[in-house]
Amino acid sequence: MVWQRDVDLVVPLWQGGDDVRVAAGAAALARLVPPDGSRLHVSVSDGPREMVEGVRNLEVLEATLRRLREHLARRDPARALTLGGDCLSDLPVAGHLAARHPGMAVYWLDAHADLNTAASSPSGLAHGMALRLLLGEGHPRLLGGGGVVAPWQVRLVGGRDLDVGEEEFARAVGLERVGTVELIADPGRVVAGRAAGSPAYVHLDVDLCDPVDFPAVACPVPQGPLVGTVAEALAAIASHHEVVGVGVCEYVPVIEHDAAGPRALLEALGLSPQA
Repeated sequence: MVWQRDVDLVVPLWQGGDDVRVAAGAAALARLVPPDGSRLHVSVSDGPREMVEGVRNLEVLEATLRRLREHLARRDPARALTLGGDCLSDLPVAGHLAARHPGMAVYWLDAHADLNTAASSPSGLAHGMALRLLLGEGHPRLLGGGGVVAPWQVRLVGGRDLDVGEEEFARAVGLERVGTVELIADPGRVVAGRAAGSPAYVHLDVDLCDPVDFPAVACPVPQGPLVGTVAEALAAIASHHEVVGVGVCEYVPVIEHDAAGPRALLEALGLSPQA
């Protein structure tokens, strides 16, 4: 089954993690995934590489997110795919779809929680702020446009490298979590308790996978699930929900790896890779 959507957005944004290697990841994913409907390649300028108001590369991030939100406002897609880039690449799409689909479940599959703010981040890297921004909190120049999600809509999947402030925030707002051990034991548990057929958004940072099995990621974190386990979890989400949005990010194709890895993840989401 091929997942049907209204638009594909290829977003080679790398400044959120200040790692230019992920820009090539967006293009590599675009070569793997056949277009379905229209496809838009979003340009990302270099801009100054500097810290502004606690956020590294704030100027270019603000400009790129604004450009994406303008595209979405004109096209108003009900379903969309983002091929990134870093974890900030799909923020505007997730926000847009949250407004289109009230109550949309959000599955954040990532070794990191991305729950920092400019004040709490030890690095100032905005890719570690993406989910917090989607929850409506963060630097005002990165917020805006589309909707925000409530904590009860979000399920963190496989997160295993959280800063102290992120752990505290997740507990304070009651974010649901499926830990790595639970995920490995039963990938289908990822959808437990969620209404069948309800709209869902999937954010997949490929660093969720164990780097021994899939090393082509920007921020590897050991002791994660194998690609096959992640694929099973993605397939469970795709079969349980009406998936309205997908974002795939943080892929570094320049690192030597088995090409079967990204293909398996894409196939599980109904994104049949090119031969």
